[in-house]
Amino acid sequence: MAEQPEKWTFGDVVALSALQAFTRGYVPWTGWSMRPSAIASIVNELERGRRRTVVELGAGASTVFLGHALRQLGGRLTSVEHDDEYADGVRRLVAREGLGDVVSVEVVPLAPWDATAGEPADSFGEGAAWQPPTTWYDADRLREVCPTGIEALVVDGPPAGMYPDTLVREPAVPVLAPYLAADFAIFLDDAERPAERETLRRWSASLGVALVFAERVGLGVGRTGDGYLPTL
Repeated sequence: MAEQPEKWTFGDVVALSALQAFTRGYVPWTGWSMRPSAIASIVNELERGRRRTVVELGAGASTVFLGHALRQLGGRLTSVEHDDEYADGVRRLVAREGLGDVVSVEVVPLAPWDATAGEPADSFGEGAAWQPPTTWYDADRLREVCPTGIEALVVDGPPAGMYPDTLVREPAVPVLAPYLAADFAIFLDDAERPAERETLRRWSASLGVALVFAERVGLGVGRTGDGYLPTL
């Protein structure tokens, strides 16, 4: 058995060592977890941009580390998870880390998704290379739990790796764009996958913000303003 996920690099080991300085105890990882170098890059942007209102789609190890960063900044994290049992596990970690006043883990179930309701940047159309998701987070419930003035949006859900021809995470911007602050940063995990790269292209066209693939950390990244966002 490998000692670390195959997608990890030496930079992830270095990043994990730095991130663990935040925590009170061990934070477990899964094969679906965001890489430590990606989390560290997001933490860097939160601190650098003083971003205090953060929404994360897809809870997990990242939730704990982002929560600690936001405690130092006096901010708040809303972490959205579709799986009740998994959300409960993340809540236990949040409580153990003393982050209950900083992090809110919200269960938003997956529901049938109508691609036309999210006003995607491009029409999918018959015979198109990319397909819209058939399910996504319940948009009405998501709008209820998300704050306005989102200064950083982190998209690591719903799970997408098993649907290579489907833009599973594309609805995040159509649904949440009205909730973004005037100055914001966006992160899309697993951006080495073609579907996520296409999602970045569509978001860039919709928002008028240059979103690029940071290959070293596997993230799609971008922000308003100069658009340059340093990664590990």
